[in-house]
Amino acid sequence: MQLTKTDFLEFLACDKALWLSKHDPTKTDWPTPTEFDRLLMADGYAVEDEVKRFVSSREDALPFDFQRDFISPDGLYARADLVIDHGDDGLELWEIKSSTRVKSSTSDHVLDATFQTLVAERTGARVKKIGVIHVNGEYIRGEALEPEDFLVFADVTEEARSRLPKVAAEADRALELLAQSDIDRAGCDCLLKSKSNHCAAFRYFNPDIPDPSIYDLPRLSQKKRDAFVTDGRFALSDVDPSEVTRLQAPVVESARDNAPVINLNTIRAFLDGLTYPLSFYDYETFGSAVPIASDLRPHEQIPVQVSLHTLSADGELNHAECLTETPGQHGALTAFLTSEIGPEGNLVSWNAPFEKAANTRLARLQPEAADWLAEINARTVDLMDVFKADYVDIRFGGSTSIKKVLPVLVPDLQYDQDSVHDGAGAIEAWKSLIESEDEAEKATLRAALLAYCRVDTLAMVEIFRTLQRLVQ
Repeated sequence: MQLTKTDFLEFLACDKALWLSKHDPTKTDWPTPTEFDRLLMADGYAVEDEVKRFVSSREDALPFDFQRDFISPDGLYARADLVIDHGDDGLELWEIKSSTRVKSSTSDHVLDATFQTLVAERTGARVKKIGVIHVNGEYIRGEALEPEDFLVFADVTEEARSRLPKVAAEADRALELLAQSDIDRAGCDCLLKSKSNHCAAFRYFNPDIPDPSIYDLPRLSQKKRDAFVTDGRFALSDVDPSEVTRLQAPVVESARDNAPVINLNTIRAFLDGLTYPLSFYDYETFGSAVPIASDLRPHEQIPVQVSLHTLSADGELNHAECLTETPGQHGALTAFLTSEIGPEGNLVSWNAPFEKAANTRLARLQPEAADWLAEINARTVDLMDVFKADYVDIRFGGSTSIKKVLPVLVPDLQYDQDSVHDGAGAIEAWKSLIESEDEAEKATLRAALLAYCRVDTLAMVEIFRTLQRLVQ
């Protein structure tokens, strides 16, 4: 049975899940690729295209090829992004990444390169150099992309060589596991991990874990999780609020009482402290590994769309929106905001650091608007803060995402699941909008983007109104 790099990484994350995916795949709940996954892949392909253009343009280039396959006699498989052939002196193996640095945590680039090297050398190849090509996060694009400044060729040979023995041992262990006809199917090591790091077979291996459980506690420390698992305490009913943090205790209490935990006085103070008119605003941003317009950095998230609901003190609600349809039109978006937002009143967003960071990036691009954008940041408050500790409902699943809060508080207002309904989908739709030459397709995308962003700000308004009624 063949072991790919993806298989190997899955083995390191949860060896039992890898075995099950190969021997009994119907028992695993592998998620389908999301819009975000597709965006990451598109970014990777775009950077690879720039590497191809750069390497191909060099007059002194040695023989090279992209996406070369290596298959070892013992069943390891790897596909190297770039191979440079020095003849008898050996090969250079390069991994191409769309990130702005060589990563070693959530995505371990050196581990990737080490596995590729292991497979290549087990085929009999001689590897003289191991590297990672990534983008330069400080690069600012001019009118044209300058690959020699945009791309960074990082030599990781020494680190990869130092890790090779351990990677080889782990790969051999993975091959041995896959050769087994069956395994112990009681539990898996993911019990000790956070919910977002559970394997695709978590429910299969751990069917007795209740819902909700300790994995719904926000920001549960590894030490505390280990203690609960060791004690066999997975149900929130087995946890006393005094054992957890201030932000986690309301989740425990809500699960215990099957009711929301609401601090009316704190919520009332928050609402009373706001100055009208209230401008509920939400950005959709776009950033790509290869900057699509001049003055932009790799992955710099710049607003391309904004929805604005303005609520007066007497309850009158007005809506305005702006959608840019060509790259680099952030000036038009800022002009729209300055025309719609007056000098008085608070601005309201959900997860305010996101909007504030976007305003700071707009200020870099438009120094003439920097003071006004700084004032906007100073006037912005975060509606999400209420739901961190002062309004907690177990039905939120331990989350403060508006996508979790809205269905509970305002069930009649929903996102259209058949159209753009999340941030990643909005990014993908906007990219299609600016690239399409079909007017009918553009009209459909335009309508979907406007509808999605409009619901985002209307959702904040309706949640706000729900809080108002609550404290009256």
